Amino acid sequence: MAEGGSALPAEADGSGTQEREADRSLEARCSGGAQQPGSRRAAGALEREGTVRQEGRLTHFVVSNLQQKIQLSAPAGAASSIPPVDPAALRELGALAAQVGAQVDELLRSVHCGLQALTALSVGCIQTYRDGVESLGEAVDTSIRAMYTLVARCEELDLAMKPVPALARRIRDMKGTLERLEGLCK
Repeated sequence: MAEGGSALPAEADGSGTQEREADRSLEARCSGGAQQPGSRRAAGALEREGTVRQEGRLTHFVVSNLQQKIQLSAPAGAASSIPPVDPAALRELGALAAQVGAQVDELLRSVHCGLQALTALSVGCIQTYRDGVESLGEAVDTSIRAMYTLVARCEELDLAMKPVPALARRIRDMKGTLERLEGLCK
């Protein structure tokens, strides 16, 4: 796309004077349109040279004979070296671009599906981890309660065992007495 405000390079030897005049008139039309926004006369002058499209305050201008202007702006020997554009090559290029676009769409869909699968797997792992942590917390709570119960039972057993040493002394005393009686009986 060539904008109307850009001037094409002219030849130094003066053979491109017609082209330079056309560029100057085109620049004048464009700058005139810039001074008077919305001017129908300036837009009409640009429309004779090419296609004009306005989007808000932005004006797009595409010259209708761009290839001819490019050839005229090139040096004399170079103008003949520019081959004409092959429409079949352009169609093939468009078809290849559409094919690449379809492949990019397919790749993006594949990446999207892969990311969804990874996200689902990550969510599953996080939920499993959360469930494991909750289960571990419950197990630790149960273990703490069981430990406190065991300590309480041990204390109860200790209290219940307090009379055992005195009972053991009495049993030893009785045993000693029985041995003495046995000794007297023999």
